[in-house]
Amino acid sequence: MNEFNAHDNPNAKQLPIKPPVVASTGGYFAFPPTLTPDGRVVFTFTLNQEDPETLREREEQAARAAEAERKERLKEEAWQERLRRDALRREERLAQERAEALKGEMDWVRSGGSLRDANGRRDPVRTTQVREEVRILDEETRLLKLWDGYEARWRALLADTGPVTFADVPWPSPTTPKAIDELVPAVIEEFLFGPLRVRQNTITRRERIRASLLRWHPDKVSGVLSRVVEEDQTMVRDGIHAVFRCLKVLQDSDRQSDTAAAAVP
Repeated sequence: MNEFNAHDNPNAKQLPIKPPVVASTGGYFAFPPTLTPDGRVVFTFTLNQEDPETLREREEQAARAAEAERKERLKEEAWQERLRRDALRREERLAQERAEALKGEMDWVRSGGSLRDANGRRDPVRTTQVREEVRILDEETRLLKLWDGYEARWRALLADTGPVTFADVPWPSPTTPKAIDELVPAVIEEFLFGPLRVRQNTITRRERIRASLLRWHPDKVSGVLSRVVEEDQTMVRDGIHAVFRCLKVLQDSDRQSDTAAAAVP
């Protein structure tokens, strides 16, 4: 048998010998390849697995890190809340100090004194400002006192069951009228709407009219009329009608004003 040898033919080309291609194991251990009897090359792989102890330690580390982060977050939130409370208390303290200082200035100006600036000189501008505030505050106090007394008298009247005189009725007037002709529209209007000028007021003019109409409607006060002493019945009935008519006029006037305002382009 003849054997072929590349050296026997000088013109024969020798092909380069390529090494076998081995795929990346990608995280696996690859053992040296083995040759099967039929000429096939076989590679054997094993998984690169962590032992349970290492895996448990890694999980515990992650849990400790998460817990530390949670505690740090809670600590930061508590610190921010403390800062917020401190700022709120500081603002409340400053507001109280300002209120006390203003009260002292108002008491001094109310008594006729003049305020002075930081250098001890008279401060006419500040004195005028405080004097105006004193005037407004005193007026608001007067109006609220009148209205609170009016409401208290109505509550007492409705809670009682005894006889009623003309003077017992809480008329919408700063003083108890002696006769019907004292219940004039100007007096009633000022008494009802005066408290609405108070700076902290939240009641509207329309709401005040509506509530007053319900209170003074002849059918609503029939229980009071039934308790009026005989000698005052006519006077009380006429007074109730006078107040109710005045309220209706005020309501109609307000409606006309609203209609006119809506018609303006």
